[in-house]
Amino acid sequence: MKRFNSHLALVAGLLFTTLSLAHADGLNMAKALSDAFAQIAGQVQPSVVTITSEHMMKHPALSNRDGRGPSQDSPFYWFWGPDNNRELKTTSLGSGVIIDADGYIVTNNHVIEKGENIKVQFFDGKIVDAEIVGTDPKSDVALIKIDAKGMKLKPIKLGNSDKLRVGEWVLAIGSPFGSELSHTVTQGIVSAIGRSSVGLVDYENFIQTDAAINPGNSGGPLVNLDGELVGINTAIASRSGGYQGIGFAIPVTMVNRVTSDLRTKGKVVRAWLGVKIQNVDEAMAKTLELESAYGALVGEIVKDSPAANADLAVGDVVLKVNNEAVKNSRTLMNLIAAKHPEDKVTLTVLREGKQKEIKVKLAEFPEEYNLAADTRQQNDETLGMQVQNLDPKEVSRYGLDKDSRGVLVTSVMPGSEAQQKNVQVGMLIEKMGPTVRKLDAVASTKDYQRALSGYKSGDTVLFLMQREGENFFVALTIPEK
Repeated sequence: MKRFNSHLALVAGLLFTTLSLAHADGLNMAKALSDAFAQIAGQVQPSVVTITSEHMMKHPALSNRDGRGPSQDSPFYWFWGPDNNRELKTTSLGSGVIIDADGYIVTNNHVIEKGENIKVQFFDGKIVDAEIVGTDPKSDVALIKIDAKGMKLKPIKLGNSDKLRVGEWVLAIGSPFGSELSHTVTQGIVSAIGRSSVGLVDYENFIQTDAAINPGNSGGPLVNLDGELVGINTAIASRSGGYQGIGFAIPVTMVNRVTSDLRTKGKVVRAWLGVKIQNVDEAMAKTLELESAYGALVGEIVKDSPAANADLAVGDVVLKVNNEAVKNSRTLMNLIAAKHPEDKVTLTVLREGKQKEIKVKLAEFPEEYNLAADTRQQNDETLGMQVQNLDPKEVSRYGLDKDSRGVLVTSVMPGSEAQQKNVQVGMLIEKMGPTVRKLDAVASTKDYQRALSGYKSGDTVLFLMQREGENFFVALTIPEK
């Protein structure tokens, strides 16, 4: 019995020791991770800046649903008067990151678009003027520059976003809600890569992260545990306007491509294929003899384009570009956009149930064409949004009434009046007109474009929209050309 008790005591002692060691190991690992976060923050913060720019906007009366200004019962009437054309100066806020010692800084296009009096505030509090080198609304990337003479800037180290893995730790740094909270550091993981149907910009290949990102973080860096830039924070998915666990960053590989052109040419020069395409759904996949909904379906060949000069045909499904898989139309857009004019590519397409390789020499992207527009989609961004014909499957997806008719908002431009009026992807435009008494039904993108063509700069368009089964009005002004 004594021997048994001795053995029991020995086992208990060993178990206690093992648990103590395990606890110590876990604590040491947590401390090591904490130290790593602190080290990365200290390394990266001096490379991050706060950016402010001034904009002119209509006075608050224009937020009225009918767009006709304040009534005499409104306090805005007595403060502003009935003049709807009065403007006020407002300041936009964002973040940026230093990419070289000469004073070049990357940020988002929507942070400085149409902005004046751009100011950059550094980690040490110093504030200097900046000028715009170039902007690219299609990717939401912008390049600005300061006079760095006599300054010792600390450029950020550039990483490789192509090597990112889902689950990898990342840190986001920026200035949420103003300079008072500048250089805030948050941590999270890479939740997903290659997000391309967010509906923010033309070229989407976003990194999704759960690192807390809030207004003001736009343009700030997303870094890995080596302190290397892997993305530029650009947006959050939120119903409240604040952080809800889903943020998006532009991959640094795309940022490098864009900023290189902006720096040397002042604009982005992209390659052009000359097709209009759409995604393949499950029903189409069966008729096209595809095993699953995959690839980009060619709906139109632009005359005299690279595609027209090659053997590409309407009805082809593009599966690969130089052996890189094409999951959907967005993937094809991004792969072609990453090339240069005059580059030669090999497309693998499915035609009548058989795969075929087609060689194409790309050309420079002409401004009057869209690279790869969904043939159901209206790409006129006059009012800061894109729309497409309503697919029955999208009715339930966006919580619309089952008998809904109209066109679906598929993209809202950052910084546009539509975004300021809280127009979001998934909203349905049912009617539009100059006044509430003259609203016409909008059954298709053709109706939408036909109606839009009847307005001139400065006119107000009133929309009857539906969001999750509820109707409401939004008034938008046709901007000056």
